[in-house]
Amino acid sequence: MAVSTARTAAAAAAVMGLVVAAAALLSPAAAAADWDDDEVRALVAIRAALVDPNRVLRDWDVTAGGDPCAWPMVTCNQGHVYKLSLRHQNLSGTLSPAIEKLTLLQNLFLCNNTISGPIPDVIGRMEFLESLDLSNNQFTGSIPSTLGGLTNLQYLKLNNNSLSGPIPDSLATAPMILNLDLSFNNLSGTWPIFHERINVLLGVEHGPEVRLGHLKHFKFKEINKATNNFSQRNVLGEGGYGIVYKGCLPDGSIVAVKRLKNHVLDVGDDQFHAEVGVIGLVVHRNLLHLTGFCTTNDERLLVYPYMPSGTVASKLQEHVNGKPALDWSRRKSIALSVARGLLYLHEHCDPKIIHRDIKASNILLDEHLEAVIADFGLAKLIDLGVSHVITEARGTLGRMPPESFMTGHSSDKTDVFGFGFLLIELVTGRETLELHENEYEHGGILDWARELLEQNQLSSFVDMKIRNNYDCVELEEMVQIALLCTMYKPEHRPKMSEVVRMLEGGDGVAEKWEAMKDVEEPDPDSPGYLFPVLDYDADQSSSIALQAIELSGPR
Repeated sequence: MAVSTARTAAAAAAVMGLVVAAAALLSPAAAAADWDDDEVRALVAIRAALVDPNRVLRDWDVTAGGDPCAWPMVTCNQGHVYKLSLRHQNLSGTLSPAIEKLTLLQNLFLCNNTISGPIPDVIGRMEFLESLDLSNNQFTGSIPSTLGGLTNLQYLKLNNNSLSGPIPDSLATAPMILNLDLSFNNLSGTWPIFHERINVLLGVEHGPEVRLGHLKHFKFKEINKATNNFSQRNVLGEGGYGIVYKGCLPDGSIVAVKRLKNHVLDVGDDQFHAEVGVIGLVVHRNLLHLTGFCTTNDERLLVYPYMPSGTVASKLQEHVNGKPALDWSRRKSIALSVARGLLYLHEHCDPKIIHRDIKASNILLDEHLEAVIADFGLAKLIDLGVSHVITEARGTLGRMPPESFMTGHSSDKTDVFGFGFLLIELVTGRETLELHENEYEHGGILDWARELLEQNQLSSFVDMKIRNNYDCVELEEMVQIALLCTMYKPEHRPKMSEVVRMLEGGDGVAEKWEAMKDVEEPDPDSPGYLFPVLDYDADQSSSIALQAIELSGPR
């Protein structure tokens, strides 16, 4: 007991020594320096309240002299502290109310430590605070209602602590908050109704479910168990964005888990949550609806409903009782469903979403063989994790339009081009669109399709599995639409709204083809072949502002 008392007294003396030393340094002569006296005292008091076994704050010591704005993890602007970043520093102890004296502080990051005690109410007086991240600590007590009065606060992360009590109503109506994460605490009571602009993660200990908007935030151990430790036996497929695993959740529901490629790890949590939140907002019967996600330091996982009938690419190769699994009528229906899904992404989302890799292997089929587009929104998510997105063309080689291949830029006409190739896949039933030896020697599959169309010989172009069980006029129109969609210049290709009308029979396909078929296409060997660098990429707009309209409801 005596030893403990002695240690406590020694610690108190050390703290007092730091404060006294600060006062000694901040004499009238020292006050003439370019930093604020109150802020220096505040930093010293903050250090004194923390336990710092690795001595990462050892330079926060006024007895050593020097500019406190040069202290580690302190960022200043014109002599005032505007950012403290103490992430992952093995700090414990408490957060001193002296934090209030950093009156111009904009960003406070204390996440991933073991700091305990209450969140000081005085933080609610720090009017310039924009980002507050106290996540993954051991804070207790209630959430200060004063936080909702911060007029500049945009990001508030208090998740993974031991906070209790109700969520203050003031947070629901906070004027600037965009991202709010309160998950994995001991919160109780009635949840306030949050403004639709806020991306919210809430935790209840009455149940483990956490959500970003209406997306469930899974724990990694839940996904790991559902996929049997990401067993190779559970692999459903692999594509440009990652590997997809079949999983079974505790409630018995079957899901598909997409394990994204490693460079997505370079996307910060806030940006990842923002983009995932956008993808989750997009709901249409012909788009695969995202239902949940999981993030760790080295994993980014997306959770979707399981589509039992697989991909269009695989189904095109199947037979049922000696007949093709996809007859002509079903193939037409798939084409129209995909067109409607793309139309929604391009014209009913603001800003528009560009898929960039439309092909049969990215189109899934539900239990009724209705088509749903997978992987929309992921191209941008992948691009956020790499530094060379301006020059990198996203998509499948051989299906990328000329402007995308040469400049790396994408537009809605990129998807139109890919849709044209999808129609060719549906007509021919081919596993690959590369021509076989001696099949056609004057160009690629589009050239061959055009020649057969002009010679009225499309019967040799149709999938042999459907034999003569198709409508000749519909076949001709399907090929004409495919050729219109794959025109060389993007401005010559139709919009998806026009494609939908053509597939529905409302627009004269033959007339459109006649009007466009002789449009001069550039010679690839000519100097004028190269495109100017055009800004086709609508992704420059912030995805956070997406307002999905005309939602058809969840599947």
